[in-house]
Amino acid sequence: MLTAVGGGTVPYPDAAGRLRVRIVDHEPARVPAEGVPQGWMLKEFTGHAVIELVRADGRLAARLRSERTSFALYRDVVVELREFPYLSWSWKVLKLPAGGDVREAARDDQAAQVYVIFPRWPSPRTTSEVIGYVWDSRAPVGTRIKSPRADNVRIVVVESGGGRLNEWRAYERNVADDYAALFGRQPPRVGKLAVMIDSNDTRGEAEALFGDLIFARTPQGRTEIPTPVLR
Repeated sequence: MLTAVGGGTVPYPDAAGRLRVRIVDHEPARVPAEGVPQGWMLKEFTGHAVIELVRADGRLAARLRSERTSFALYRDVVVELREFPYLSWSWKVLKLPAGGDVREAARDDQAAQVYVIFPRWPSPRTTSEVIGYVWDSRAPVGTRIKSPRADNVRIVVVESGGGRLNEWRAYERNVADDYAALFGRQPPRVGKLAVMIDSNDTRGEAEALFGDLIFARTPQGRTEIPTPVLR
């Protein structure tokens, strides 16, 4: 069994050198179950979140649905990337926001997003460095940009378009290498993780399922998306 991560404490790895960030800390007695999964917190940016814990294809997953809304689930984690540089996760997108494009502030909507957050004080909301891995509707895989909405956020497109809808897709990133390439220095400790969905800019709908996330010392054999130079 993998060691769970959360509560803002430094976790312990399992024998394989992995740290699991569970999509829910304890499975409820019955699923589907509406509401924020145990261990996570909710931030609503626009509108009201629709969240449901479900069992999909034999695994527990958080289903996020957006109808002209924008919201994120987040939790505290403390991970030293010098020791655990690899992050892997899986998601399944059911509906993309039509016309979403991470390169344009007026169309900056994505059905599936994972954010790795490096808190900086005393103003963590505006100065924390953030790397986002997203499934975009239009921007090509491998696109790496500064967020059009926030100077402290860098975005990497790991999936694009509707060719893989309704499939579980697995990814793996060397976050330490991504941080060095995107910010030009060695990374500090990870302080938070978030998963997000939005369709408020395009005024449409989006839906995705998210599974567990895992930090590891060595590659776990999941997809690694090539990344060209930062644009």
